[in-house]
Amino acid sequence: MFRRPLLLTVALALVTGGVAAVVLFGPGREVVGTPTPNCTVLQLLLDTDEEMRRVADGLRGDSRVREVRDERTQADNHARLTAALRASGRDDLADAARVERTPASFRVVEAFGVDAEELAEELRREHRVNLVDVCEDPELGGD
Repeated sequence: MFRRPLLLTVALALVTGGVAAVVLFGPGREVVGTPTPNCTVLQLLLDTDEEMRRVADGLRGDSRVREVRDERTQADNHARLTAALRASGRDDLADAARVERTPASFRVVEAFGVDAEELAEELRREHRVNLVDVCEDPELGGD
């Protein structure tokens, strides 16, 4: 006698729970503080390889940072810079570039819920920081 209403109630609860799960955790849900997930490239530029390693290691323990990636030494960045300059026909600038004047760098991926612009502003108090929205201009997010 009570079997049919109980079955309908259980079915309704399962459907409601499934809909709620899709709404709360479904694909395309935006993360607070990030206009679109994975749209920012936050890069720190440092004067020496040692400073780059020290700062990168410190940020790995920061709760606002999900990942530190693309660590590049001064020599790595110099090689990339001179190759790009030569490819664009600027051999004069490539010849003038010096490893010791080229910064070391790495990228920071902000943790979920962290506003990348706020994190960049705080990091700018001590470091040179580039923040680019690669969803607005995908060409700027290249290697």
